Amino acid sequence: MPANTLLEPNNVIPSWEFGDEEKKEVSGTLRKVRQKYDDIHKAVLAKDKELEALKKKLDQTKTEENVIEDANMKKTNGLKATGDGLDNIAETHDFELMLQRTYKHMT
Repeated sequence: MPANTLLEPNNVIPSWEFGDEEKKEVSGTLRKVRQKYDDIHKAVLAKDKELEALKKKLDQTKTEENVIEDANMKKTNGLKATGDGLDNIAETHDFELMLQRTYKHMT
C-alpha cells in the first residue's frame, strides 16, 4: 500500500483548501506591521511637533536678541554722544577760562 502524501488528490483538508490558516497568519502579520507603522508615525508626529516648538522658540530668542542688541547700541551711542558733548563743553569751558584769565591779566 502506497503512503499518503499531501499532494495526493484524495487528500483534502478543508482549512488548507480555503487558505484559512494562511489568511490568519497574513492578517496577524499585517496587523503587527500596521501597529509598528502607527507607533512610528506617532513618534514622527511628536518629533515634528517638538521640532516646530524648538523653531518657534529659536525665532523668539533671535527676536529678543535683536531687541537687546538694538537697546545696547542705543545706549552705547547715547553714552558716546554724551561723552563727546562733555568733551566739547570741557574744551569750551577751558577756552572761556583762558580768555577770562587773559582779560583779567590785561586789565
